[in-house]
Amino acid sequence: MVVLIPLPPDIADYVLQGCAVRTEQAVMDRFGISYNTLRKIERGEPIRASVAQRLLARIEEEQVS
Repeated sequence: MVVLIPLPPDIADYVLQGCAVRTEQAVMDRFGISYNTLRKIERGEPIRASVAQRLLARIEEEQVS
């Protein structure tokens, strides 16, 4: 069973603003997510919970550094 969750609006905004170059490789390098996941975030759709956890961890690590 796949669990989908929406991202909080502030996190979605952070991701979308942080992707100046929207290619598969650039998105993967910056946030560790696929371009398709980025498109879901852009449309306000929920994403897999496991992907959301990984994304939140990546953003937290980035903000600490």
